[in-house]
Amino acid sequence: MKGKFAFAFLAILAVSSVGLTGASAMPFMNWNLPSNVAPNASASISRTRVSYVRMDGVITAWGSKTVIGSIQAQSQTTVLSNSVIRQGFSSTAIWTTNSSSPIAAVKARENFTYTFYSARLISGNYSALDYKGFSFFMNGTWNAWNITETFTIKTNSSGYITSINSNQNIVPLVSEAYGELTVDSGWSTFSLAITGIDPLTGTVYAHVTASRSFNPFVIDIGVGSTTVTPTDLKNVANAYGSMPGWGNYDQRMDYALHYKIDLCDLATAAANLNSSQ
Repeated sequence: MKGKFAFAFLAILAVSSVGLTGASAMPFMNWNLPSNVAPNASASISRTRVSYVRMDGVITAWGSKTVIGSIQAQSQTTVLSNSVIRQGFSSTAIWTTNSSSPIAAVKARENFTYTFYSARLISGNYSALDYKGFSFFMNGTWNAWNITETFTIKTNSSGYITSINSNQNIVPLVSEAYGELTVDSGWSTFSLAITGIDPLTGTVYAHVTASRSFNPFVIDIGVGSTTVTPTDLKNVANAYGSMPGWGNYDQRMDYALHYKIDLCDLATAAANLNSSQ
């Protein structure tokens, strides 16, 4: 069984090579390299201390508007042997004002249109624990979009879905805007304030802090492991084909942030199987 599992995902990797190339243009993690260390030299410098933090939250308000959505943020801080600090960042948010249909909704069998919003940290600047009264602080440059997705769904005489086509209309809300993510003391609530749009607020439902390296492709942060396992791959496979507003879409599995869990995301998870970063 293990051999079949490995073979299946090797096939996914082969089919998805083009998708992975496209995803690499906007990496899942971005790193703030110290100015006095050449980018290609960083790997040869030994680490002295490593720590990471990860937070998952539920977005409940966008300014004065009630919304539903989610946010994830991860940061790794590495102190190199020459006392230079190197930090890696990842954060995405997705939300909708559609109170009748969540981001992870049932797979509708009729045509419909779904509108949602998304924001992504494209360049991290600084992150810290216990900073100025906050449990966690992260700032940097963000992009945000308004996305309208039109779904055309076909079913057979028995009501089973035979095909689905979706078209996205993406309108930028802000581009390369400064933003701060802050988590209140006690890890209970958060606020994401991006210049040019109303702040996003909500509650934290999970967080991890540890003095070790982390793996951004581990989905379940409650397992205490930094190794991508077959269970993580199974979770991605179970969400395969889902999109915001249709199916069990989860942005933590959308590594390329193209609003669909597809072969590219499966291949990314498979490429990191059994790796601990």
